[in-house]
Formats: sequence, structure tokens, C-alpha cells
Amino acid sequence: MFPAAFSTAYAQPVPVSVLSAGVTPQQNIPDHIDPRTRLSGNWGGIRDWLLAQGIDIRISDTNEFWSNPVGGAQASSNYIGSTAVEMVTDLHTLTGLPLGTFDISAMEIRGRPFSNTPLYVFNQTSNIEADDNGRLYELWYSQKFMGERLAFRIGKLDLGHDFMISGVGLNFLNASFSWPIMPDNDLYDQGPVSPVATPAIRLRYTLSPQWNFLFAAADDNPVGGPFINARDPWNQNRDPGGTRFNFNTGALFFGEVQYRRDISGRQGTYKFGGYFDTGRFPDQSDLAKSHKTNWAIYGIADQTLQHFGRITELDAFVRGNWTADTDRNQIVYAVDGGFALKGPFGRAGDVLGLGAGLGAASPCLARADRRAGLPMQGTEYHLELTYQVQITPWFMLQPDIQGIVSPSGGILDSKGERVRDEATFGLHSNVTF
Repeated sequence: MFPAAFSTAYAQPVPVSVLSAGVTPQQNIPDHIDPRTRLSGNWGGIRDWLLAQGIDIRISDTNEFWSNPVGGAQASSNYIGSTAVEMVTDLHTLTGLPLGTFDISAMEIRGRPFSNTPLYVFNQTSNIEADDNGRLYELWYSQKFMGERLAFRIGKLDLGHDFMISGVGLNFLNASFSWPIMPDNDLYDQGPVSPVATPAIRLRYTLSPQWNFLFAAADDNPVGGPFINARDPWNQNRDPGGTRFNFNTGALFFGEVQYRRDISGRQGTYKFGGYFDTGRFPDQSDLAKSHKTNWAIYGIADQTLQHFGRITELDAFVRGNWTADTDRNQIVYAVDGGFALKGPFGRAGDVLGLGAGLGAASPCLARADRRAGLPMQGTEYHLELTYQVQITPWFMLQPDIQGIVSPSGGILDSKGERVRDEATFGLHSNVTF
């Protein structure tokens, strides 16, 4: 599951981008390109000319190397990467008409996924880990009304841009800190997030600088695959180009309330929301059965704790997800949290982060394991220590260490052996062109 693309969340500058992971996302189309922020510069003035027409082209390349010397089913080393291109067009600037914004993006994904095998974890070790494909990502039109207080967006959307996201959590590489471990396991296709965006409508109403209300209605399974697919667990290879639009499974609704406050210069953002899916979901103890509808609720807090001088601050987050539908969900509750120190060692662009979380398997699944004579799945715990090094405005390196205790709550690998606790080491790089 990828993080969000070049866009902003509305209560806090949230999603780290598949195009610019670790770089603060741009709020709007800029008036000109600062050649220092993009490796390829201003293209001899072409970029500024395009911006004058309302067109901004953004290109980014991400590469990661991962090694798992300890634990899992076996030791492994892996490379994954992605290249993403996005074109944002301000149609008002381009045409002079009272129109909104058009966005189209695509990505080329490479490398070999490794979290399912040999790590056997609930969620991806990296938030760019996906099947090797070149695909259309997002395609949408957005318009603002009522003095820009009401924003309407329609198209092929990544709803992870707006819902269930912690701004502080996006400093980490483990996918569970961006898109939570619970919807990633409990919804079709890991939920409506990259690289599998979904046909959707999203509304945002800004009541005041402190209050935002968000709602989205989407297709819950744009790929159209089965919920469980042993040959293609993420269902991404059923639609490798990202152009399939299935409307036969069910509808997925999201709602979220966001409250922002500032106390003595310490900014905090608090969110409460939930989702409801009208589709059918397999029973956790008997795959021959299925259940109609699914739901969950969640809460998130992002808070600045302390400022240390001009460039350094300590931020923290905590997030919880829960559902009572234990008969149809693999994960029934999850909690994560962490700290991010911005500007450590006097380096304004760097971030030092420490995070931890857990995902608890359904008791129905545990009872089914017991009846089958298998280890009962329980709770998986993940821990991450990471450091973002902003070498230049367009180049970022991020060494990363992760630990997983009780992968997937304690299961057996394909050889029938218990999957051991894991230590994983990674190096992430991002270049903005």
C-alpha cells in the first residue's frame, strides 16, 4: 500500500507522497518552479510557461533496499521501487472559465514484494510495496463552492489522502503507520488506497479554521476480484493497468470529523470517523459462509508536544481502530502511535521517528485455528526507528529499522514451521525531478 500522492489533507498537511515521500506536499500549483527543489530544474523555462497556463507536471522516483537477516520464514534481501508522474491542471487558469482542478497520475512499480513471503506479516513492511505493474493511479476533477468552503471531487480516487491518516505517522515507512493495518486486511483489495484507487465522490466542508467534515462514497472493489485470492493476494494483477472499473460488489462509505486547535503555538489535529461497506465478506471460521455489510470506527490525534528553538519540534500521534464484526474481519482492533523529532541536530529538513503498533486477530479466526489444530492467531506487534535525511531539497535518504513480534499473530509458514520474530533493515531514497 502506497502513501498518498501530491495533495493535502485538510486539517493538517498530511499525506506523504508516492511522488515525494518524505517531502512536504505542495498545497497548490505554484506560480513558478524553484529549480533548487527539483533535480531537472525548470526545463529551460518550460515549466514556468506551463505553470502560467495552469499546468504543473510532477515526477518522482523512489527506491528501497530491504534486508531481513533475522526471523521470518527465511533470511532475504529485496529491492522495490516506483516512478510516478502526475499532471495537475488548474482549468480556471487554462481556460478563464469558472472551473476547478483536473488531476491525472500514473506509476511504474518494480521489484519483488516480500512481506507476504517470507515475512508473513499482516501489513507491508514498506508503504511502496506492491505488485510489479505500470498503472493508472488517480484521475479526478475537483471544484470548490460556497467561497471555497465546500470542495467536491469525483473520479478515480485514493481515499487514503483524506481518511484514517495521521500526519505524524506518515514519517514512517511501515505501511501500517500510513494506511492502518485494520482496513488493509478487512476491506477488498486492501482498501481504496494506492496503488488501487477507486471510483468515488468525496466532499469536504470547512465550517471554520478549526472544523472540517469529510464524506466519501466509493466502489468497494474496483478490481472486481474475490476477497480471498491465493494466487494474487492483493488482487492487483487482475487489473495491472489500473483501468478496470467494477461496480458489482458493493458500496463503501467514509465519514470523518476533523478538529484543529493551537495551544500556545502547539498545533493539534484530532479526527474521528468510520466506514461502512455494503458488500459481502467471508466468515473467518468458515469460508463457505459470508456476511452482508462491514463497518469500523477510528480516532486519531496528532499533536505538537514541544518546540526547541527555531527549527526543532517534537510531535506525537496515536490512532485506534475497532470493529465489533468479529465474524467477518481478520483484524478486529489496532492501535499505533509514535514520536517524530523534526529538525534534529540542527538540520531543518531531517526527521527522527520512533513508532510502535499492534493489530489483533479476530477471536473467531483463533477458534477456527484451534479446531484445525493450528496455532491460534493472536496479536502482531511492530516497532520502527527511522531517520529522514534531507540531503538536498530534491533528494532524501531514509535508513530504517523495524521489528515484528509474532508475525500475523503467530502462524505457520508453507513448510509448517512457526514464523519467527523478525528484524528488518531498510534504506529508502526519493528523488523529485
